[in-house]
Amino acid sequence: MKIKSLLLIGCYLSFVVLLLYGCGSGPGSPGSEGTENTGVVLDATIIPVYNNTNTISVDAAQDVCDAGPPPEYEIFTDHGATVTINAKLVNPNAQFTPGNLYIEKYTVQFRRSTDSIGAPPIETIVDGTEGMPVVIVPPTGTGISSVTTTVALVDLIRKMKYWSDVNSGVYASTSGAGLNNYTAIFTFKGKNEFGDSFTFTAQTGFQIGDFDNCGS
Repeated sequence: MKIKSLLLIGCYLSFVVLLLYGCGSGPGSPGSEGTENTGVVLDATIIPVYNNTNTISVDAAQDVCDAGPPPEYEIFTDHGATVTINAKLVNPNAQFTPGNLYIEKYTVQFRRSTDSIGAPPIETIVDGTEGMPVVIVPPTGTGISSVTTTVALVDLIRKMKYWSDVNSGVYASTSGAGLNNYTAIFTFKGKNEFGDSFTFTAQTGFQIGDFDNCGS
């Protein structure tokens, strides 16, 4: 009897282990987390924009357009980005309706390109809120819901810090205009209406240095 009892206990424990192991998997996509909880997959495209024009050229120095008097300067402000967020259901045949999703903030990390390894580091934007919050109503079936907003790419403070660093003699650039290339990696964070958290990422390349915007 003792041997039979031990065998039964062993089989039960093996079943429990297999069951728990199976619970660890779920749907999702690279660069995203939480889709198994929200039932929605999110992705985004990033298009850098400055002075109402789509451009990857981030101007880090303010030039004098006309000596005057009085002098006239080119526009010099934050460089933004247009973000288009797309949502689709993990399971188009789901029998439940996913809750609305609320994107609350984002982080932007800057990575130097291989041709700009000696460029200055650009400080990460932590918990950015420009253009937030964004509300996404999930689609039905195989449909896609899209929402567009404008966020910060490289703000004025980071542009000025970059220009100071690249002219310090400590860092390198790819040209006399202080040009270097970077990739901006966005991580968006939010929750659905039931309190389930999610994140997803998107990225874009850009070039930063001294650009002439006097004619714009």
